[in-house]
Amino acid sequence: MISYSGERVRLRPLRRSDAETSVVWRNDPVIRENLLGYRFPVTEKMEEKWFESALDDQSRLRVVFAIETIEDAVLIGFINLNQIDWIAKNCYFGISIGNKKYHGKGLAPESMRIMFRYAFDCLNLRKICLEVATFNNNAVALYNKFGFVEEGLLKEHIYLEGKYHDVILMRIFDHEFRNKYK
Repeated sequence: MISYSGERVRLRPLRRSDAETSVVWRNDPVIRENLLGYRFPVTEKMEEKWFESALDDQSRLRVVFAIETIEDAVLIGFINLNQIDWIAKNCYFGISIGNKKYHGKGLAPESMRIMFRYAFDCLNLRKICLEVATFNNNAVALYNKFGFVEEGLLKEHIYLEGKYHDVILMRIFDHEFRNKYK
């Protein structure tokens, strides 16, 4: 099995058994709201179908890895590149540390460094973009510290808990990443 490792985490291919854990995370309102994705309850069958589509995906438009700890092989989250544009050499990025026990331990930036080396060195991409809600202060701080640059703002772009929120568009180029993480 192919995996990409750092000091404390490894990125590995998805396993069907990961769906049992991810369905719990995707139904946690705090995690779901920060992901800006699907806003409805997720059933086990829905999660299994999503996993099947990800496992069988040969579109070459997305890459999804599970994030697990090296020390004890605990699944802690997922990381992905999607909407890959092979001509313009860019994509969108997403990460979720679903296991709250591992929040704030520096595993997200380590996972990002591994994924971005893969994106820039193996896939030959040159720009990674993301969208993050302005209320997600931890993620905004992480992306700024990591080296992402704000490119734009989508005003009142999402609706959550009775009000509209802005979404920040951010990016990092391969040369910016390489200069910061030699």
